[in-house]
Amino acid sequence: MKFLCVLLLFLSPAREARYFPNIVYGQILIGAGTSRYDTVFTLVAARETRATLGVFTDKGEPMNASFVDAQGRPAGTGSSFECYLVADRPVQIRLALAPDDAGDDVAVKTGWATIQSSAELEISAVVRITTPDGKLLTRHVLASQKPPIGE
Repeated sequence: MKFLCVLLLFLSPAREARYFPNIVYGQILIGAGTSRYDTVFTLVAARETRATLGVFTDKGEPMNASFVDAQGRPAGTGSSFECYLVADRPVQIRLALAPDDAGDDVAVKTGWATIQSSAELEISAVVRITTPDGKLLTRHVLASQKPPIGE
């Protein structure tokens, strides 16, 4: 009888496989001071899906940040941000200091960002360093990395 049950499981119609890719970016930077630092993530999906961006300190603890859209409008605060992606339409998410930290003359936070989705995504991440008046000083493209283990 057990053999028959196992055989029926193998012959039954295939079930939808779900996977949740987790892409990690290291050395994210958000801050203010003499220069302003921010990290901009651009996400693109081939089909409609949801994605979650989470930010963490260098010690792996959730980091508070503000999430800003491509037009510079605040889209949320906290340690994670969820967005809905329409097929082939890029979504940009910029990390900024949380309101509690933004008032400080000098505040810099570094850490890790993870992006999770149930679908394949194309992701780019760029750290921009600008003057307080908005002039671009430098730009660094971040590559995806493996998460730090046991630190």
